[in-house]
Amino acid sequence: MLERGHIHLMLAIRNAVIDDTVKPAIEWINGKAVQKLMSTDLHAILQLAFARFLDTWAKASNQKRGKVGTEWRYIIPPNSYDTESVVPDVAYLATYFDLPKADRTYPTVPPDIAVEILSPGDDLKDVEKKRKFYLWWGVKLVIIADPVKRTVEVHESPEIVAYYGEHDILSSRAFPSLEIPLRDIFAELDEPN
Repeated sequence: MLERGHIHLMLAIRNAVIDDTVKPAIEWINGKAVQKLMSTDLHAILQLAFARFLDTWAKASNQKRGKVGTEWRYIIPPNSYDTESVVPDVAYLATYFDLPKADRTYPTVPPDIAVEILSPGDDLKDVEKKRKFYLWWGVKLVIIADPVKRTVEVHESPEIVAYYGEHDILSSRAFPSLEIPLRDIFAELDEPN
């Protein structure tokens, strides 16, 4: 049995999960509050590179109903999973403009694409739980990028995973028009000549 102080602490943590003034953001994954790490330079640069590319792709491929965002909180409907809130580093939501305006701030539908950039202190077990959750929730494409190794894992289902290096072109069955030249993405991390 939880003591009264523990209950208040748990409620405070759960309220902090959806409090956007708490930085870095807190996610609720598998019944556990997980605070995102402060971005490193490599993380922030790669996050921006993916967001720019996805935004350009969405506009060029006539995905006018969708939006790309960074650090965009998604709220999972109650009683559907042990995860209640996630904040992908980059997300693409194809149906953004189809949602009522009140539901756009914290969508309760999954993004179509979720990008997670690894940081040095990331607990890989939490990253794996989040990846599994994304796929369970219906995210069509999960991209996990490692800025240090310059590699990318792409998950389109629990069974379909592809691994890419920095000189590869990321492609997707879920989004046939999406081809990401990882050389261009990772080049953002390079020193200028």
